[in-house]
Amino acid sequence: MRIYFIKPASIAVLALTFTFIFQGCRTVSTGENTELNTAGAVMTEPPFQNAEPEKYQTEVWQTSATGVEKFFIVRDGARWRIDSAYGSPEQVSSMHTDKEYVASIASKSYAEYPASHGFDERENMATEISFGLINSREKAAYEKMGTENGITKYRIAPAPPKNIETVIHFDEKLGRPVKKELFKNDGANRLLDRTIELSGFKNEVDPTLFAFPKDFKKVSVEDMKKLLTGAK
Repeated sequence: MRIYFIKPASIAVLALTFTFIFQGCRTVSTGENTELNTAGAVMTEPPFQNAEPEKYQTEVWQTSATGVEKFFIVRDGARWRIDSAYGSPEQVSSMHTDKEYVASIASKSYAEYPASHGFDERENMATEISFGLINSREKAAYEKMGTENGITKYRIAPAPPKNIETVIHFDEKLGRPVKKELFKNDGANRLLDRTIELSGFKNEVDPTLFAFPKDFKKVSVEDMKKLLTGAK
């Protein structure tokens, strides 16, 4: 089982925007698995590799008018860790190794969660945090814009009613998408609404990331919930 403690507002924005980003109108890519959308455009899976690796670590930066949100994701096979509010006093770490853990960095404490707590969506969470940069095979109409300095850009044109245009930056050397820009485009105006970027992506993992510092104390699940919610 899996558990996450990421601000509800952040997840709401993530989930909402994620439903917009794969709407398009035309494509230059080809593939065996295709279909037509309601506008008659050819829809294909991404014309680039973006399956989640078995082993990696990366920061994920989300920039919008409200500021920058930072996450940290680590995976080593069945072991994983996801940090929200990464690098801030409010950082919270959710980790799966031999058991399930949640840690509050500010209070230097952690709790062990039972296997029956019922939150089993780590795979979806990695996708939502990165807006599909790490793992998504959603179909869309992709337009290749060109390659410069080893970065190939793909555009997904806006479609009503949301009119969100997406530009994906694919790092040819790294072999995966590293940045996604979302624009509000109503035909007359094109404004950058949000940027999602992978930072420091590595295909190797620091094993110490799967252990809490020795000065962290173990608390009960109820006490951890109080720490995270500010309840007395």
